Amino acid sequence: MSGLHFTRRAVLAVLASSAAVGPAQRVFAAPGPDRLRFRDIRLDLSPLRENDEAEEAAWVAAKLPVDLKQTLAAHFAPGDRSAGVLLVRIDNVLLGNPDSRMGYGLMATDTTDSIEGEARALDARGGLIGTYPLFCAVGADSHAGMPNQEDIRRWRVETLALSFAQWLPGKMGL
Repeated sequence: MSGLHFTRRAVLAVLASSAAVGPAQRVFAAPGPDRLRFRDIRLDLSPLRENDEAEEAAWVAAKLPVDLKQTLAAHFAPGDRSAGVLLVRIDNVLLGNPDSRMGYGLMATDTTDSIEGEARALDARGGLIGTYPLFCAVGADSHAGMPNQEDIRRWRVETLALSFAQWLPGKMGL
C-alpha cells in the first residue's frame, strides 16, 4: 500500500509553524476599513491650474476639504500621529454644455457635469495603503435660479466637490 504517512510530530510541526506565520502576516497587512484613520486631508489641484481652471480650483479648494471631513468623520483623527494622511488630486472638472439636455419631462436636467480625480491613503509613515480613482457625473441645471453665470458655475463646481466627497468612502470600502 503506497501513500503518505505522517507522524504525529510532523503534523504538530506543520501546525505550529503555520500558527506562527499567521499572526505575523496580519501585523504587516494594511489596516482594515474599520481601523483606517486620517490625521490630515491634503489637496493637489495643480492639474486644474495647469488647464487654466484656477477659478474652479479655488472653489474646489474651499469646498472639498469641508465635505471630506464630514463624510469621513468616523475616520478623521486630527492630531493623531499614528493616523495616516489622505491625499486627494482633482484632475478635471467639466461643466457640461446646456444645449445637450439629459432626460425628459419633470426629471430633465440641462446638462451633465463631471469631476475626476484620485485619492491616495497613506499610513502614518507615508507608505501607500491604497489608490482610489474616482469619476463622478451629476445632472445639472445650468440656470438654477441664480442671478449671474459666475454664481451658477461656482454652485455647479461645489456640487461636484460634494459628490466626489460622498462617493469616495464607498470607493475606499469604508
